[in-house]
Amino acid sequence: MTHWSKIAEVGTGWGLELTFALYRLLGERAARLLLHPIVFWFFLFAPRARRASNDYLTRLHSVGGFDHSPTWRDSYRHLYAFASAALDKVAAWMGRIDLKRIVFEKQADLYALRDSGRGAVIIGSHLGSLETARALAAHLGQSRKINAIVYTDHAIRFNAILARANPGFAVNLIQVSQLGPDTALSLSEKIERGELLFIVGDRTPPAESERDGGRVSQAEFLGAPAPFAQGPFILASLLKCPVYLFFCLSENGRFHIHFEQFAEHVVLPRNARGEALQALAQRYADRLAHYCRAAPLQWFNFYNFWHP
Repeated sequence: MTHWSKIAEVGTGWGLELTFALYRLLGERAARLLLHPIVFWFFLFAPRARRASNDYLTRLHSVGGFDHSPTWRDSYRHLYAFASAALDKVAAWMGRIDLKRIVFEKQADLYALRDSGRGAVIIGSHLGSLETARALAAHLGQSRKINAIVYTDHAIRFNAILARANPGFAVNLIQVSQLGPDTALSLSEKIERGELLFIVGDRTPPAESERDGGRVSQAEFLGAPAPFAQGPFILASLLKCPVYLFFCLSENGRFHIHFEQFAEHVVLPRNARGEALQALAQRYADRLAHYCRAAPLQWFNFYNFWHP
């Protein structure tokens, strides 16, 4: 089995470069027209992505989250949604997404965090667009710095494009290969300053990919067991800070942000640490599945997620 971090970027660098250039020169409409030939090329020459898309949509259909048995057209639509979201990322980092297009659903948890002045761990996913998290700064106040914990060895070309779109792209990126006590210590000062730490919960860490029994918990996801990283929950327990979930779904030209509290603080009992981590992973998987049903074509993990 190939871990997601080992999957090389398919040769779409030229397509991203061209789309980025066209976006800057001619605007969003022309760039979106260009997406179809790029996606069609990718669809033809990326069988791994096609299979992963079909597998995901089939599982989603089996639990009532997709209204028909998926066809190749649905996988094409899925890949096109991914390309469209990539274009939205470029637009977000260039500052070309109007805040009026961003809709915060049920803002009570967001305001509670703002009023507390506390730092927090925010767990996102590859559902929709994480880049709209920058909009949180506008709602929480400029003093609330947002940091993203990322594995940026993956998707090198795309990160380079985002860096050119905005020279400040990499300023708040924290590159890690694994999460543990040493990493947590270096992040604790950020939490004490009231900063936010973003991390995704639907990718297992590259450092654990070469051995079984790593920092991964199995959770039921769309009808079958799947591996979820323990790192976000271990990190939250070490930092002793509140944890929130973040999902952003695109709908009719608007970005609907769902921001909800996951835990006031995470406690991992020494005598039941594994069970506690598994329960947390299951809660996260359940919320992820809920939002996948709401936006079935916006979950972008194009690899063998379930590891059969």
